[in-house]
Amino acid sequence: MPKKSNRAAVIYYPGRVDLRKLRSAVESALIPLGWEPTLWLKTDADETGAAQALRAIAQKATHIVVAGGDGTVRTVLEAVASANSTATVGIVPIGTGNVLARNLGIQLDDIGVQVQRALFGIAHPIDMGLARVILEDGTRLERLFAVMAGIGLDAKIMLNTDADRKRRLGWIAYVESGFKSMPLKYHRLSVQVDGRETRTVKVLTLLVGNVGLLPGRISMMPDAALDDGKLDVAVIGPRRFIDWIDFWSRVTIGNNVFRTTRAGRKLLDATANVKTLENLAGKKVRVLPEAKVELQLDGDAVGIILEVEFEVKPRAISVRS
Repeated sequence: MPKKSNRAAVIYYPGRVDLRKLRSAVESALIPLGWEPTLWLKTDADETGAAQALRAIAQKATHIVVAGGDGTVRTVLEAVASANSTATVGIVPIGTGNVLARNLGIQLDDIGVQVQRALFGIAHPIDMGLARVILEDGTRLERLFAVMAGIGLDAKIMLNTDADRKRRLGWIAYVESGFKSMPLKYHRLSVQVDGRETRTVKVLTLLVGNVGLLPGRISMMPDAALDDGKLDVAVIGPRRFIDWIDFWSRVTIGNNVFRTTRAGRKLLDATANVKTLENLAGKKVRVLPEAKVELQLDGDAVGIILEVEFEVKPRAISVRS
């Protein structure tokens, strides 16, 4: 049987990546190894990564490198997982949040190291989440996500953030959009986890995630893991000023410092205020809003929804880091 040859495909977001540096890092790593010629596939407004990933698979790519943000990474991972391809995916993070890259421990400021890990790093099988969505017009769709889904305020911010300002200003554009979302609006949601009793919660935001760490070392879901076969949920609804103090102390120093010890974890659990932040976990999460509400997946706005069900897809994709 002939030996399988290796071939890399680089899917990149033009305008944000230094293509000269990226090409140099990839070619210097691969030319000495005698791999098949590298495929270079750029994204655009109409094809944001999925089509490029499928072309790469069709042309026998064994290693797919994504140079982009969480949205581009999500569409590539979705395409590769849906195609049941054995190609691995590596990330050169150049987005605004780079949440998946941060949770994988990928360095954010050295393109040479990023390329080496994207091509030759250990391949980790990770879970993905499947969102089954009913939009406000009755349209049904299914989307895979790797990082986090958000219902409520954070999704509204994503929906209202101008793409051009996001490219130019980064996280400041989200802050700007957040101020435009004032005053804060709370949402009543019916939430059911793994078929257990349905609960009604009043939230600013409900997060369903595969990871727990956000930029700024904010940890909304401290027990989340990329390969644990479940999705974690953060029910976020602080109302009073004292609730906000409790919330921010928990998602920063509380979860990053105190929760790392047994005593600290017991203290945090004993003093938890479910009106501020409540964490749940399961393989399937169904959310039925009392009124129409916004949804985002991995930082990309999906739109206004009537209902959504999330289900974990264990070890759906292999990511190098």
